[in-house]
Amino acid sequence: MEAAGVSAAPRGLRSQVAPAAKSALLHLGAYAALRTLLPSRRVAILRYHAVCGEEGAAYAEPGICVSPAAFEQHVKYLAENYSVLPLPEIVKRLREHRALPRNTAAITFDDGYADNLEAARTLQRYGLSATFYITAGCLDGEQPFWPAEIRPLIAAVREPVLRLVAAGTATEIPLSTAAERRAAIRTVSRLLKAHPIPVREALREQLREAAGHVTLPRCMLRWDELAEMHQLGMTIGSHTLTHPNLPNAGADGAEREVRGAKARLERELGVRVTMFSYPNGGAERYMTPEIARIVRETGYEAATTSRNAFAGRHSDLFALERIQVRERLEELVFALEVERFALKPVPRRGEVA
Repeated sequence: MEAAGVSAAPRGLRSQVAPAAKSALLHLGAYAALRTLLPSRRVAILRYHAVCGEEGAAYAEPGICVSPAAFEQHVKYLAENYSVLPLPEIVKRLREHRALPRNTAAITFDDGYADNLEAARTLQRYGLSATFYITAGCLDGEQPFWPAEIRPLIAAVREPVLRLVAAGTATEIPLSTAAERRAAIRTVSRLLKAHPIPVREALREQLREAAGHVTLPRCMLRWDELAEMHQLGMTIGSHTLTHPNLPNAGADGAEREVRGAKARLERELGVRVTMFSYPNGGAERYMTPEIARIVRETGYEAATTSRNAFAGRHSDLFALERIQVRERLEELVFALEVERFALKPVPRRGEVA
């Protein structure tokens, strides 16, 4: 899933350099030479979601999935070539205006998918840690995680048209072909994000009724698994309670989501939760100065965005930039070593500059 809010140059660079060329640069040692001669002074905060095989298509957009084999390649390469630090340590150094090691990276995960447990175990084997941002009200056995729920529900609708009514306005979504059903996932996702939480929930009920009785696959972590991840040395952060689009949730709803997630995670795990990640990046207006204020006043120490760029001394600690990760190792290293010269943070509409 391509992250919006990036300057045009990296997209052109990406398309101009063929995969074979990126692979050759990696294997010939060009990236290593570049990293040694011109080390990065900024921070690459990597943004993962799901680590899964083909089964991940049942609950996650393919663009946010990385296979377990590829993830282990990423982790091994990062462990051998970069200064991978826990995000809270990076935040502390940035706040105190202290220097960071050259070629610094941090690893983060959004959402709280069940496959993240094995990812944490992989990280621990290589001596690394990551920050896992958890949707605290949607772990296994609780409220279904709506971005994952809509996929099997739309697949189960038998009518050629899905009709949903939100705040008195009807939307008709065609489902006659496989392409229309793929498009319907995006349409319903945008619709759910566009409304306050009570309207979102009413839309979910309509979708469930249209789909009939559907057994949802397990896709989210359990609390005991999350506790294991913390014991493995992972940082547990907050990703709200139910993954709303916070600017559309209303002031009270947004505050409940931000504060409630922190309180729930701290109560269940017995740890202090200081890191936050804004849900629903991409083209949508998913954060505002008002939302950042709520996050800051709740007691978090930093928050990450989906803005595709490198973080550093220029960054707002409550609007930290991250790098969207792709499957192939060559793409990751190309981003770290080449795109760092071109990626400039371009705020989306309403973002904290």
